Amino acid sequence: MFTSNAREGLAIAEIVFYVPALSIAALVTLRHGFNRHDGWIFLVILSFGRVIGYSCGLAAQLQSNPSSSLIEAAVILSSVGLSPLILAMLGILSRVHSGMTNGRGLPPRVFRLLFIPSTVALILAIVGGSDQFSSKLSDQSQGRTLTRAAIILFVVTFVVQSGIALLSFFNFRAISQGETRLLIAVACSIPFLAVRLIYSVLSVFVTDSTTFSLTEGSVVVEGFMAVFEEFMVVILYLSAGLATPKLVKKGTRSGRYMEAGDVSLMNQAPGIQHQHVSKSQQV
Repeated sequence: MFTSNAREGLAIAEIVFYVPALSIAALVTLRHGFNRHDGWIFLVILSFGRVIGYSCGLAAQLQSNPSSSLIEAAVILSSVGLSPLILAMLGILSRVHSGMTNGRGLPPRVFRLLFIPSTVALILAIVGGSDQFSSKLSDQSQGRTLTRAAIILFVVTFVVQSGIALLSFFNFRAISQGETRLLIAVACSIPFLAVRLIYSVLSVFVTDSTTFSLTEGSVVVEGFMAVFEEFMVVILYLSAGLATPKLVKKGTRSGRYMEAGDVSLMNQAPGIQHQHVSKSQQV
């Protein structure tokens, strides 16, 4: 893995992409907020992890005898990209549904429940990846088991979230003004995430071939089935985040957020207290 010129080029391409992506993701997160249920913070985490991971991988490639810890860091950080993407997808869907009018959106607890398996899968992927670099055969076997469990959780969560995204189009008119592009971005990302998941499934469950191996696999296959897909999902989500208006918290009983200046939505939402202060009451 770490002596191939092609893989070195792939690492450089990742760094070149994710350095500006990290800045844009930070900008989008500052604009919309750091709430994990909005999803933007996970794009920051993904971009930062990719920059560090592929920097470690590039450093290992440039060394004649790279340390095992450097290789381990590169492989682990490159193998946990699915979790931030799926969590970002979940957060964006949560925002879309929280802004639906007439109570047509799914309740927040649905998205909080879906947050759990993705987080567990992330932990399993990190622990499993670390165990696979152990000198003990028992730890290596346990690492492969944990990694497979993580991928299964990712697949299940992705299928459920994709179903929610596609079903959301039946309530397209209930989506608050300016947020339809978020749902469209999620829908467009589904095919790319599906291919990315397939690559992870093959890399974990196909053991009689090195084509999909994270350490010795085909650079071309990784580029077209993993790297390109991640690029497209990040571009879709960041573009939607930049184009979507910032939300301003209003005095609603439900505690939901609404777009600044969306007067029509404020008039439709129940429980909003409109306070009119006369000049004599102003301080």
